[in-house]
Amino acid sequence: MQTSKRSEPEVAHLQASFDDLNIRIARLAIALSVPLASDADVQSALKALTDPAVDVERRLVADRRSANRTERGPERRLSYLRIELRGLLIMRYDMEVKLSEQVGSTGAREIIESSALTLSRQGFDPEKSGL
Repeated sequence: MQTSKRSEPEVAHLQASFDDLNIRIARLAIALSVPLASDADVQSALKALTDPAVDVERRLVADRRSANRTERGPERRLSYLRIELRGLLIMRYDMEVKLSEQVGSTGAREIIESSALTLSRQGFDPEKSGL
């Protein structure tokens, strides 16, 4: 596949999207205490994060027919967060592949390195977020 030259605004948009994705991954990894420091950690996380959603949630209200029925239990919330983190890790890998196709390997490496700097400026350790 032939790569095309991207304009500066397009590259800036790709950079911003990649930064946002990595910040969300870092936040979820911290919230779920999921280590992502190495490739093995990421592979392990992808396998471990496939737990099925909680079938029966424990409600905080006694009456299931109450008006407060939309309340979610903590197990269900954690399950959704694990599913989101797994999906975002997969999305990041796909985005890295597409970046290299769109801006070339050097451009993709620059975007990834810049994203690592952005994570550092936001207070996250890029190595612990799997970047």
